Amino acid sequence: GFITEAEGHQPGCLAALREEVLQMGLSPLVYGNLKNFLNHNPTLEEMRFWAGKSGNSIENITSFTDGTKVQIEQALVANGLGAAIIKPGLCGLARDSVEAGGIELAKKAKALGSPISDYLLSAKIPPGVFVTAECDPCHKVYLRYYKMGEGPYYTLVRNYHLCHFEAMKTIDRVLGGGRVLINNSLRPRISVAAIAKRDLPAGYVIKKAIGSFDMRGEAVNITDQPDHIPIGLVQNARLEEDIRAGEMISFDRASIPESLALHCWEKGSGI
Repeated sequence: GFITEAEGHQPGCLAALREEVLQMGLSPLVYGNLKNFLNHNPTLEEMRFWAGKSGNSIENITSFTDGTKVQIEQALVANGLGAAIIKPGLCGLARDSVEAGGIELAKKAKALGSPISDYLLSAKIPPGVFVTAECDPCHKVYLRYYKMGEGPYYTLVRNYHLCHFEAMKTIDRVLGGGRVLINNSLRPRISVAAIAKRDLPAGYVIKKAIGSFDMRGEAVNITDQPDHIPIGLVQNARLEEDIRAGEMISFDRASIPESLALHCWEKGSGI
């Protein structure tokens, strides 16, 4: 057997869109998420209001709002699709035009020499995903004719993701003998570090990390931050020293409870 993400969630939708882009002979440069709102430090009152309005949990709404969810999604995309990230926390360009934002990110990817995983931020863009790609110059005349612009970068937008409604497509794919759509890879290069949202004292136990008012997640290169604690491992950790708001939590600053997840991290990361 194998582990695969499904369509419906943004990483699965991006992986499926990537397959379409490759089948058309284009070369992806940007695997992009589309995010409508971001507030790194929302209040409980704000999250209670939006949770009630949407019929969702406060924890889920908080992880959406503070950016943890999109950071986890794009870390998975980077690992699963062989992309890089431009900087810790991603670029997250605030742009109302997906095409214009995609071109800006594509230029960054070309300068880096690698496809990148990132996102755009605007209340005016659809809640979907996009791929910005380049092609052989011989195809430019045809893409111009098909209203894709002058190039050299072309953005294909999937302006929806329908969660469980789409998951059946991946189940059907697997039952039909298809391969993995996307997973976190055998050797991930990108992780999501835990960042303190507020000052926390030594001895404090973090009862909840993802979707809490103590921590948020930020995508990082593992080689750049080898001592960081992934936000998924911080739950029930005890701080060994004071942590200031905005600081990254590292293994020498907290005691992590034993778990299968911790064992897998230690084995996979070599720490």
